[in-house]
Amino acid sequence: MIRRRTLLKALPATALAAPAARAASGEPVEVTLGYQSLWAVGGQVFETLRHTNILALNGVTAQFRTFTYGGPLGEAAVAGDIDNIYAADAPTLRAMARIPGSKVLQRTHDQRFAIMVRPDFEGGLIDLKGKKLSGPFGTTVFPRCVQALIAAGIKDPFHEMTIVNQDVAVQADAMHGGLVDAVTTWDPTFEELLQKHYAKVLWQAPLGEGMGIQGMSGPWLAKHGTDGAVRLLKSWIMATWWTSNNIGQANEWFAKTSRLPVDVLTAANAADRYLAKPQPNIAALDFLIGPSDISDTQAVMDFLYAQKLLSNKLEAAPFYDMGPLKLAQQEIAAGKHPALDQIRVAAT
Repeated sequence: MIRRRTLLKALPATALAAPAARAASGEPVEVTLGYQSLWAVGGQVFETLRHTNILALNGVTAQFRTFTYGGPLGEAAVAGDIDNIYAADAPTLRAMARIPGSKVLQRTHDQRFAIMVRPDFEGGLIDLKGKKLSGPFGTTVFPRCVQALIAAGIKDPFHEMTIVNQDVAVQADAMHGGLVDAVTTWDPTFEELLQKHYAKVLWQAPLGEGMGIQGMSGPWLAKHGTDGAVRLLKSWIMATWWTSNNIGQANEWFAKTSRLPVDVLTAANAADRYLAKPQPNIAALDFLIGPSDISDTQAVMDFLYAQKLLSNKLEAAPFYDMGPLKLAQQEIAAGKHPALDQIRVAAT
């Protein structure tokens, strides 16, 4: 359990203040952003950033790279190929621990995730004992699903089941071909498996328990400081607002990236607090990560360490800095942002 006093110390409002003057002096804010081609909702917001002038309106020049899930994205951040770390909590923190000075700056979106089984499977979670389960080990969905198995009575899943590390991109083929009995998965693969009748839901996490987070690497923060972080965060808030009001267009863009039908993406949107319906008031959008969320993340990191899926014990709280986001949201609420009617779809 993380003490509240520890959390307060770990969330300094001015943690990135030192380099701010340099970034605010007119130095261009350049960034290479990575996002996941098979992670819906957040993917739609990234497509909006990619296909509109929102970043440019905030003085940011960006390049984009896509990855199938958070593990490879984190490795790219460690290698210096991208500047952000965008995933769920476990893969984000695992990457940040290898990049000094990196900080989690925001929540990005809500996600659905589940344990899904072949259509002919009968029984409950306990009946997966002796069965074959796959999932990407480097994700947060995987350990959270394993925790659900343990709670259901499979006390040692790694010995009482056959568990394999498998990329989310091949889950549909694995289930359809009968290569595995169950998968740990999320949208849009979640919905794809349902619509193709390759799988059914055995256990689903309550809505609100899954979220995406995003941070920036230490070298990028050292160069661009609070000013650069605030520009990026304001861009994300504006992009989420625009996406909620233009969801059809954002779905079309992400459908091309994910190579999945638009209707597969629609179900994922319904699970997000802001993309489920158009948002009239941009000032109402809140991406803060609270103490309870960080405590929950710590429990996951401790579980990974106990299961020897994490080589070193990791304290989550020091990696979080909500100061820049608080400033960005205050400026948005005060109307200190580019005019929303100036948002344009970029020529492609």
